[in-house]
Amino acid sequence: MENSKFSGINEMSYVQAKNIIKTGDILFCSGRYLVSEMIKKLSNSLFSHVALLIYWNEHVLVLESVEDDGIRVVPLSHYLYNYENSKGKYNGELYVARHEVVGSPGFNKEKIKTMCGNAIDLLNRNYDKDEIAKIVARITLGIGRHKDDYEYMCSEFVDECFKQMEIELSRDPMGFIFPEHIAADPNVIPLFEISP
Repeated sequence: MENSKFSGINEMSYVQAKNIIKTGDILFCSGRYLVSEMIKKLSNSLFSHVALLIYWNEHVLVLESVEDDGIRVVPLSHYLYNYENSKGKYNGELYVARHEVVGSPGFNKEKIKTMCGNAIDLLNRNYDKDEIAKIVARITLGIGRHKDDYEYMCSEFVDECFKQMEIELSRDPMGFIFPEHIAADPNVIPLFEISP
């Protein structure tokens, strides 16, 4: 299913990107870490992680669900200059996309405000580690279905945020949603790849 619409998009520096990113934009990561490579292989995807970008007071923040921390917020600069306090860059590529509906003026400000408030309420919720096992079972054995709970994988968290804005994102027939499903959504438009 690997998404080709991200192939050959322009690269942009973080300084330039900061002036273009809007609240509600989507960050897609293609990591080279062991777990990232496993996720990409199992989901037949270019992407291993997805997150939501928030522009706040001249800062770009990443709202995301990650294995060790659950739902958290970090500055986007963290990915480019000090990933996981390593004093280095995230090991992989970073892409920014935007959900756009033809003829729509963009996200309603009240819905964005509600979505951000609800996302903040979810901070520190657990990462859904059980969902990874279910996805592996579904992909390799063809068994299992997604069930809603109060734990989130990265793609489930982004999906939940978009539901708050009354937007349904693409998913697989069994109800699972991976970064690849969000990237493949026809209303998700790639903007650029970010470099330090």
